[in-house]
Amino acid sequence: MDRQAMIDLINLSPCISFTLGFCLETSFILVNLLYKGIEKKTAKLQGSEKAVVARHEAGHAVVSTAVANLLPGGQPRVEKLSILPRSGGALGFTYIPPTNEDRYLLFIDELRGRLVTLLGGRAAEEVLYSGRVSTGALDDIRRATDMAYKAVAEYGLNQTIGPVSLATLSGGGMDESGVALWGRDQGHLVDLVQIEVKALLQSALDVALSVVRANPTILEGLGAHLEEKEKVEGEELQEWLKLVVAPKELAIFVRGKPLLPLQAGL
Repeated sequence: MDRQAMIDLINLSPCISFTLGFCLETSFILVNLLYKGIEKKTAKLQGSEKAVVARHEAGHAVVSTAVANLLPGGQPRVEKLSILPRSGGALGFTYIPPTNEDRYLLFIDELRGRLVTLLGGRAAEEVLYSGRVSTGALDDIRRATDMAYKAVAEYGLNQTIGPVSLATLSGGGMDESGVALWGRDQGHLVDLVQIEVKALLQSALDVALSVVRANPTILEGLGAHLEEKEKVEGEELQEWLKLVVAPKELAIFVRGKPLLPLQAGL
């Protein structure tokens, strides 16, 4: 199956864009192959890059586990970490399987948890390397930005913007006859949405930082172990992750409560 055929098949699933590929087994595999690529058996990371990528993936694993520990039962958990480069350009990979049942909805606490998880790799780099972060979070940031934008501008999950579809409002809105109901000049609302998206992403990063700071031994230990082994999975991985703790900042954030400056680590 070629790349376009995979894209067409993925687009047939109503839940892919909503849940970032965590709902159906077949769709998850296709997304994995399309965006992450196939593992390159002969390519190896070296030196400082290998160390950074290992800790980046460990950050995702630690944060994802803390989130899963807080959310209602049945949340998928990290099953595999790899720092073998892939043909799609990814230098590392954190595998979280789909749920055991087909999912078509994502709840607000799950969405916020995924935002924090996506930024867990960047948070790990920032903490372990004293703010000297790499460009490795490019795809994570793109995905988090897309999810945060949809939460604010499409899903009605932001208190400031309210239950408004920015696309519909900016298009003028339409009644059944196709007549525009409102004016199209919504520039001020677009600006406000951008502010709210940035604030949501910054809060998610602040919370991810709180999680990795609450688990320094696990983060560095698992990162070093992954750097050495290049793959960690199964019971070996769970022995590390069973020790993860979730700080109160994470619990507050996933419930949708605003973080105070001290809670956000500002």
